[in-house]
Amino acid sequence: MTERIGDYFVRLELLSFEQAEQVLAVQQEQPNRRFGEIAVELGFIGEEDIKSYKRYCAEKDGS
Repeated sequence: MTERIGDYFVRLELLSFEQAEQVLAVQQEQPNRRFGEIAVELGFIGEEDIKSYKRYCAEKDGS
């Protein structure tokens, strides 16, 4: 199973646990929005970080 995006960024220390909780709070109010989209909008991570996560997932799924 692929690591969830929030866990991935916290593990890499690109996102603090508190920031991940903030993103989840917004997501709970707006469930149609993606975690990464919210995290980028809040300025916690960048688009390149999202691309890195997608590459990570592709590698994990391919192994």
